[in-house]
Parts: sequence; C-alpha cells; structure tokens
Amino acid sequence: NNVICPLGDPWRDQIRSVAMIVVQGGGICTGQLMNNCQNDGTPYFLTANHCLGGTNWVFRFNWNSPVCTPTQNGPMNQSISGFTLLANSGGSDVALLRLNATPPEQYNVFYSGWDRSTSAATSVTAIHHPSGDIKKISVENQAVVSSTYSGAQTWRVQSWDDGTTEGGSSGSG
Repeated sequence: NNVICPLGDPWRDQIRSVAMIVVQGGGICTGQLMNNCQNDGTPYFLTANHCLGGTNWVFRFNWNSPVCTPTQNGPMNQSISGFTLLANSGGSDVALLRLNATPPEQYNVFYSGWDRSTSAATSVTAIHHPSGDIKKISVENQAVVSSTYSGAQTWRVQSWDDGTTEGGSSGSG
C-alpha cells in the first residue's frame, strides 16, 4: 500500500517523519524522526539496532509514490547524510541517532511522538520501506504479542490485515 493511498489518510503527519536508511546506494532499513520533551526540532532518529553497521549513511525523506496505483518513483533528493549514535540496545533492538543536520524546512518533516508504555498495542500501523521500496503502509487490527527476534525482546504482528513487512521495514515505528 503506497502511503498516498486512502489507507494512509489517518497517518499523514507520521508519514512525513519516516525515512529510508540508504547505505552504499541501497535501502537497508527504515526509521523515523522523534520529538523530544522540549519540542525543539533536534533531529533524533529512531531505528533498529540490527540496522547499525556500514558507513556513509544517508536518510532519504519523502520517497513516496505520487499516486496510489500504479507505483511511481518519488523525489530522491530530500536527504540528510550522517549521524551520531546516542544510544542502542541489542536486547530491545533499538538505536537512537542524532542526524548530522536538521532536515530543511522545505522537506516538511514531522517529529513523531512516543510513550513509555509497556502494554501491548491493540492495533498497529507500520510506515516503512519494505525491501528498500517506495514508502508503504501496513495495518494490523489485532493486538501484537511479546516475542523475540534474533535475541531481542520485541512486539510481533502475527499476520498483517493489510500490507506486509519485509527486509528494509526494520526500524519502522
């Protein structure tokens, strides 16, 4: 499901926070800009710990198809290069980065929110770049379950109601 499709309508702001992580020309993972309590636009970026590695990271924002179907290529020139690793954990498969630059105003990015709840979500939506593809959206209307992935404690979607996740989706919120 391309994010421009009606399925993405309730998530227009959050869609603008998501970027694909590009290493050596290929999309390897997904992540999103995260807000902080000061709401000051610090470019914090959340992704998966297992995505770490490689050099010369580029964060490609707004790589979206301009139409629902058929998929068309979107702009590829809205990017930020480099980051500083602030915190990471293999135990929860999380990595918090600070991008080397704040996305320019013309990128029209959004800083997603967060909470510290330990309760399982009763439904989930993933905004991601599966297999390094144009940004997609997937929806699950059932609760996620506690699981492990490569030794990390995670929330698992049993079966997506609409959409999928693939390699490259890792790190998406």
